[in-house]
Amino acid sequence: MRLVVKVLLVLLLVAVLPVAVSGISAIVVAKKAVAEAAAETLDAEARHLSEVAETTILGSLDDLKQASLLGLHQLSAAERPGALWVIYRADALRTAVVLLDGPTRDAVSAPVYQRVVSADPGLADHEAFSGSALERFATHVPLDEALAAGKAIGVPYADPERGAPFIVLAVKVPGPIVDGVERPWVVAVELSLRHLNERFAEAGDEGLVAFLTDLDGRVVCHTTSQQALSRPDFASNPGVQALFSLTSPVSGVVNLDDADDATLIAYARLSRLAGAQGRTWGVVVERSRSEALAAVHDLEQRVMFWVAAALLLALMAGVILARGVVQPIEVLTRVVARFGGEGAIVDDKNKVRAPALGNDEIGTLALAFNGMADQIERRDRQLRSFNDELQHKVDERTAELKEAQGQLIETQKMAAVGELGAGVAHEINNPLAAVLGSAQLALLRGDQADTRVRPHLEDIEREALRIRDIVESLLKLSQDKAGSAMGTVDVNSVIEGAIALVARPIITARIAVKKELAPSLPKVRGRAGELQQAVLQVLHNAKDAMPDGGTLTIRTDVLDGKLVRIVIEDTGQGVIPQHRERVLEPFFTTRANQGHKGMGLAVAHRIMQEHQGRIVVDSHGMGKGCSVKLSLPVTRDARTLI
Repeated sequence: MRLVVKVLLVLLLVAVLPVAVSGISAIVVAKKAVAEAAAETLDAEARHLSEVAETTILGSLDDLKQASLLGLHQLSAAERPGALWVIYRADALRTAVVLLDGPTRDAVSAPVYQRVVSADPGLADHEAFSGSALERFATHVPLDEALAAGKAIGVPYADPERGAPFIVLAVKVPGPIVDGVERPWVVAVELSLRHLNERFAEAGDEGLVAFLTDLDGRVVCHTTSQQALSRPDFASNPGVQALFSLTSPVSGVVNLDDADDATLIAYARLSRLAGAQGRTWGVVVERSRSEALAAVHDLEQRVMFWVAAALLLALMAGVILARGVVQPIEVLTRVVARFGGEGAIVDDKNKVRAPALGNDEIGTLALAFNGMADQIERRDRQLRSFNDELQHKVDERTAELKEAQGQLIETQKMAAVGELGAGVAHEINNPLAAVLGSAQLALLRGDQADTRVRPHLEDIEREALRIRDIVESLLKLSQDKAGSAMGTVDVNSVIEGAIALVARPIITARIAVKKELAPSLPKVRGRAGELQQAVLQVLHNAKDAMPDGGTLTIRTDVLDGKLVRIVIEDTGQGVIPQHRERVLEPFFTTRANQGHKGMGLAVAHRIMQEHQGRIVVDSHGMGKGCSVKLSLPVTRDARTLI
């Protein structure tokens, strides 16, 4: 037998047979693996969409339950619309809010909604609500269910005019006492499911069909907007039937093992949205089996191509075997020359690399060359990445230095004012006592012979008392309390005490107090009295900023387990930008005509510095309120427990 024939037989055995066997085996394994992977993807998508839907609906319902804390029945008729606007603003998905009387089913107050969406913060993200939608909203309020269970979810409906699905949520709230019997009220909101439907529509970008069904098997949200608006009955769908089956698990794939079925279907229940007879809301996700296995079909074609190519190459190999040694060397020589002339890095599409030159020594050399080129390219990228990271760290450290410099300047200001205050107070107190005493003595004599003198004496007394108050504020600012013993302090208790001290003035000023105090708050190290004084100063400042009433929100939380933060927000007049940098300075005030001396925030700033904390004032704009944030480090024991 000639050598050429032997070479051809060996090449056919080595090249064609392994490709054919491995290709067919790979196709069989790939079909099963791809089907299982597609099923897992569908199952994960169904469970994810069910969690999103459940969180959207029940999260809004739980938030709405907080409306019972507003004490709506204790408000006047003029105050109730404002409370309804607070509920409306709390969730951008809410399009309308109404307060209903349970026994009569009449509206206690006019519904709250926007015909034209306002650009104001808290309103701009809501949807417009036309008058024609009001009747549809009213007919879907689950009033009886809310009165019976305390909260209820209405039957979903679609509004073709607004082009989105909606649902009505209702909660029972305390009502007025009539003849010794409470008349319950119900707060109902229309919740837009537009964003939820858009999330289902995104599944279409991945070749999926996903939809959300209610207790009757009717579509609520769908990948196709027409289906979401028409709300067809999908109760006969295999995925919906699995949702309603009492023997089916919470989630799963319906027909994974049925290779003849053209569609893969996964489902997931919304367990917390269950109804009678074991039915629940649910999500169904579908995908064409042929689309899921498209890659496997492509693999089949590739296998057939490569089997044919291997056969052809085996026949040609005997002819070109002699030339197979010289040509690879020439190719590798050209690649090396090009690499040395143009450099290692060109771009991802035009990399200088040696092609596959076989499994012999020349092929090994080509692989070694490619490995060397990859290593050079990788090191170059690492160097550039290191430079970028170094620049980023330099920018971060520069920002930290600027912030530290600002804090140092503020500290120096407060120290200078403290020293000045101590000196001025010492020099002013003695002559001031003489002036005040002389004026008061003259007034006590009761000499009214000259009525022109007495008003001047009263002016002297009033202004002298004002000077004395300013001197006392300076002394407070300059007092050094470092020698006093510090202990662990419960910040929530400090806040409760401060609120109790200003409760009467706040109530008189028609200010609603909203407390959001975090439970199990870590302790801080400090002096409870001084911290309460700092909080009092901020509360007084917030109260004075709302002469016509408003909402005062006090919130506590923990930042990274290291800082306890107190946030005090008001809906008052706010601070203009050019004043924000000066609000912590002593004697700076915009209400001097009201008798303010501008020492409240300065004293709070000094107390926070003594406790190694910070105070930050952030205004939301004129007429939009202001927030003051007090941050204190937690004790070491608290950090250990966190």
